[in-house]
Amino acid sequence: VKSRSGEGRGCGMRSSVGFLSRRELTGEPLIKEEFQRLRLAGCTSLYKKDMLGHFGCVNAIEFSNNGGEWLVSGGDDRRVLLWHMEKAIHARSKPVKLKGEHLSNIFCLAFDSTNRKVFSGGNDEQVILHDVERRETLNVFLHIDAVYSLSVSPVNDNVFASSSDDGRVLIWDTREPPHGEPFCLASYPSAFHSVMFNPVEPRLLATANSKEGVGLWDIRKPRSSLLRYGGSMSLQSAMSVRFNSTGTQLLALRRRLPPVLYELHSRLPSFQFDNQGYFNSCTMKSCCFAGDKDQYILSGSDDFNLYMWKIPKDPEAGGPGRVVNGAFMVLKGHRSIVNQVRFNPHTYMICSSGVEKVIKVWSPYQQPDSLGDLEGRVEDKSRSLYTHEEYISLVLNSGSGLSHDYVSQSIQEDPRMMAFFDSLVRREIEGWSSDSDSDLSEEAIMQLHGRGRRSTRATPTAPAAASCHHSPSPNTDDVKRWEI
Repeated sequence: VKSRSGEGRGCGMRSSVGFLSRRELTGEPLIKEEFQRLRLAGCTSLYKKDMLGHFGCVNAIEFSNNGGEWLVSGGDDRRVLLWHMEKAIHARSKPVKLKGEHLSNIFCLAFDSTNRKVFSGGNDEQVILHDVERRETLNVFLHIDAVYSLSVSPVNDNVFASSSDDGRVLIWDTREPPHGEPFCLASYPSAFHSVMFNPVEPRLLATANSKEGVGLWDIRKPRSSLLRYGGSMSLQSAMSVRFNSTGTQLLALRRRLPPVLYELHSRLPSFQFDNQGYFNSCTMKSCCFAGDKDQYILSGSDDFNLYMWKIPKDPEAGGPGRVVNGAFMVLKGHRSIVNQVRFNPHTYMICSSGVEKVIKVWSPYQQPDSLGDLEGRVEDKSRSLYTHEEYISLVLNSGSGLSHDYVSQSIQEDPRMMAFFDSLVRREIEGWSSDSDSDLSEEAIMQLHGRGRRSTRATPTAPAAASCHHSPSPNTDDVKRWEI
């Protein structure tokens, strides 16, 4: 029962979450699952709330295993933060900073199965292993180049995989001597942006490569992939792969293409997912499954929105191209590009992050001081996009470009960073023509965004994907095409 005035109090939704998550009587989980499933299915939007703690872009977020009690986050401020979700949402505690600090941007994180250890990797060419309880650094694993993705073996917490800018996927054992050589599963000339162990068949791993697309690998047969997904279109710029919880399906993100779903042993897509306004070009993003049976998928977008699609039950849905046109839900509230998204199946919370310093928490239940509603009636105060000229002015007036200076330790919005990515979005939409920046209204930009997408997808010479991970010193005459 919803009441507009009293939802956050008494027997309202705030207490429902705690009530549902603490019921452990025999048979109760099934009731809880059905309740959660029906509640999400009846929403057209979600309540939202910001968690503040980072001083720069938030490039990585992961829920803890077995309930998602904790969230770990990392980003451009080089710090690994640990959030107790219930306390953070109720403003009862601030995030804990783990002592091990990176020398540059953090790109990826992973919990082990016990949630006692956290792995973090990033632009400083190393993976740090942290002790969660003591917050100390347990070990460091040196790489040759930036580390973009991490995955812990589902059957052995001592084993983890890393994917790197050097074009290698490495398998590490934390019990080996510090300077021991890791096992090389894959080696390509181009960067591996994502890797994940299959949760049910741990000998299998999926990868996303910047030029070679999405692949499936067997740890017993290194150096050669078992399967290249995509059929005749396998040579794509892929940036993220995720298995569903049963290991039977694989979700992938590709640059300038819609999210795509594969059955584990099938090269051809089961479905692709599209919606007007959705676009993935300017930054590196990740995706995830959602729902009690992974019946939804989630991806952030360059248009500042988070998109949720429902996977059709009918395998023939979507016609010959198997394209699911029309998202189940478009979550609005971010003020810049959305890069990261994770779903917690126990609480039905979604966390998302990107260019902003905030982590946004979405829920079908109202939280203290949350905004929005479940019907999408509450309009957000949208901001105007910065023009290219405004961006240049901000940089010149600041005198420090976009350099990483976190001495101020500010959690406030950074106009320069927002303007930099606005400029990338504008130029991507306009096909990198620089003569019409200041003439386009925000409405025209968004119309172009939805309408011009299909023509740009076919462009063979796409600009290099920028990433919130990197903040190079900008050229004041023009916005460079930053390559990750």
